[in-house]
Amino acid sequence: MAIKKAMYITAHDKTLGTYLEFGVFTGSSFNFAMKASLSIDKLLGKTDCEFIGFDSFDGFGSVKEEDKHPRFKDSTFSVDEKKVLRNIEKNSKGQKYQIIKGFFEETLKELPSKYNIKKARVIMIDCDLKEPATLALNFLKSILQQGTIIIFDDYIFYKGDENKGQFGAFKEFKKNNPQFKFREAFEYGNGSRAFIVSDV
Repeated sequence: MAIKKAMYITAHDKTLGTYLEFGVFTGSSFNFAMKASLSIDKLLGKTDCEFIGFDSFDGFGSVKEEDKHPRFKDSTFSVDEKKVLRNIEKNSKGQKYQIIKGFFEETLKELPSKYNIKKARVIMIDCDLKEPATLALNFLKSILQQGTIIIFDDYIFYKGDENKGQFGAFKEFKKNNPQFKFREAFEYGNGSRAFIVSDV
């Protein structure tokens, strides 16, 4: 429901652009975003949204010391890439999408223009750890706009440590990029949060 809510708010306010997902895993949320977009387009008008997902499909690769957690191993979230891609193609219903395979330290060192991304509409950061979340946020700097919604699916892990996980990544990003202002948009699930860019 969080993705549908974000897609609705952005369509309502004409915050147009790309849906980006960092951590596709089985493709369930990516597929849901495409499904939600189709239904909202029927209600509020066509938005021509493109969907872009980033994932290695080989797990974390190497969990850094600052991201150590009893539930996260190097191979955590490794999945059958071919099965995921088949399901995404089936659910796309003709909508434009890209899946960028690779570890973030490689795929996110490029500028968004490399993938023909001009503006971000809705962003799902579902990569659990601080390092990949930091890479994702820094990649997004040039495509954030007023009204962009960023969803952090794993915001309250690491026992509330403000310097770890997605919370720590977002905290540092805001400190290093004071040109962006954010408002909390809504809470959902088991400690997940969504924020809207209120000023750039």
